[in-house]
This record gives sequence, structure tokens and C-alpha cells, in this order.
Amino acid sequence: MFRQAVYNRPKRRAVQILVCAAFTMIFANMLLPLQNVRAESGRGEGAFSPPRLHYLLNCAGCHGLEGHSSKTLVPDLLDQAGFFLCSPDGRDYIIRLPNVAFVKLPSQQLADLMNYVVFTLGKKSVPPGAKPYTAAEVDNLRKRSFHDYSLQAYRKAVVESVLRACPAAVGKLQVYGVALDQKEVANMGGGSPSY
Repeated sequence: MFRQAVYNRPKRRAVQILVCAAFTMIFANMLLPLQNVRAESGRGEGAFSPPRLHYLLNCAGCHGLEGHSSKTLVPDLLDQAGFFLCSPDGRDYIIRLPNVAFVKLPSQQLADLMNYVVFTLGKKSVPPGAKPYTAAEVDNLRKRSFHDYSLQAYRKAVVESVLRACPAAVGKLQVYGVALDQKEVANMGGGSPSY
């Protein structure tokens, strides 16, 4: 009997190795879809990465879950947000917006959030060679948020500078500027917009 137990040890060991390998393969196949989600979302951010969660909590209510909103109310971010990196004014503008500058996040988390918006949602609109926002840059810009002047007029000038610097934005950001200008005029009692 002792001899038989000793003889069966290698077989048991082989079975244990095979079972362990099988579980490893099953577990690896379960992880592959998560890796694909991270790859598809860009820059290694998973479906529930902190930048995506901050976007969902702070931005998606107006800009939509995937960056697509009603152009007559709020600008689309999907395939458009990257255009603002075509000009220095545009780059500064999107951080200095009050809804961005005053968000209750530390500057590093806000930089990560805005990089998600620009590079992941902005996709094809990002100009070649565009650099991600840094915490120091965001910290500096958010201290200079917009106040005491017309956001509407400033936005119009910024969009015009982006259009000059980035011809691919023509036709996308112009619609956004016109629709929002009309909506703001209507909200201030200046008549109804013509959509």
C-alpha cells in the first residue's frame, strides 16, 4: 500500500499542475475583456477609471455619458474637445471655464479628468503632438477662471482662434458657437433663438 501511494504521487502532482493550469487559463480569459476595455478607452483608462468616474459625476449630466449632447444647449465633446488644443487660447479656455475651474477636485485629478475629456472623448479632434495637461498647468489656469466679463464674447473669440489654427474644426465648432450664442441671448431676454 505504501508503495502504491508513492507510485501515485507523480500522477497526483501532474493532475494538480493540470488543474492549476486550467484555472490560470480560465482566469486569464476573464481578464482579457478588461484589458480590451482599457485599450479601447485610450491611454490605459478602464471603463471605471477615476477620470471616467469624475467625468460621469461632474460633466455627463450636461455633456452626455459619452460626450454627445444637444448642440443647442451644451457643446458636444465627442470628437470635438481636442480641437481646443490647436491654439493656446483654446487650451487655456477649457480649464478656465467656471464649471471646470471650480470643480471640487485637486488639480492632478482635474488634469486627469480633462485629459480624459480631450484625448479619450475628443478622439480624432486632438491635433498631432498635443501634450496632456499637467497638475501645475491646471492649478495655474484654474486660479484665473473667468469672471467680470462676457463669457459669450470670450468664447466666440476663442472659437475663432481655434478655427484659424485648426481647419478641421470648421463646421463643428462654428455650429457650437452659433447655437450657444443664440441660446444665451434668448436666456438673457434678448429674443428666442432660431434653431
